[in-house]
Amino acid sequence: HVEIADVTNKASPQTLAALDYPQLGFVHQGWLTDDHRFLLLGDELDESNFGAPTRTHVFDVTDLDAPAYVFAYEASTSSIDHNLYVLGNRVFQANYTSGLRVLEFADLGSEQMTEIAFFDTFPGSNAAGFDGAWSVYPYLPSGNLIISDISNGLFVVSFQ
Repeated sequence: HVEIADVTNKASPQTLAALDYPQLGFVHQGWLTDDHRFLLLGDELDESNFGAPTRTHVFDVTDLDAPAYVFAYEASTSSIDHNLYVLGNRVFQANYTSGLRVLEFADLGSEQMTEIAFFDTFPGSNAAGFDGAWSVYPYLPSGNLIISDISNGLFVVSFQ
């Protein structure tokens, strides 16, 4: 399950809330939107364990004592999602065998999210496996993105 914790006292973190979502496999990594209202989360095993498409889970964390599951954005691929980062109204995801995926959102509370770009670092497959894009770094002042790929090395991609 997903736990929301108070880590003010690093020696004694306190769980504020815990919740589950449909077809939970392995909660891997998440990132807050810039306004800290929503948590976007990747599940590293829902694709292989349940046959789900690549999914990005969205939680409303406005009230940390009562977070709410909002929806799962489902991509057109079956690759395993790994690391995602939010910059403005965009989500930059490393999705193993389907590479970098860029999602754009308007109102997450109304389930509005769309894929606007991608760069496939592992073009031979989109299968649910642990190869290909491992992470992405979208915070360079130039607007360039860095994508690390397990088999194919480092990619620097211009994104404007």
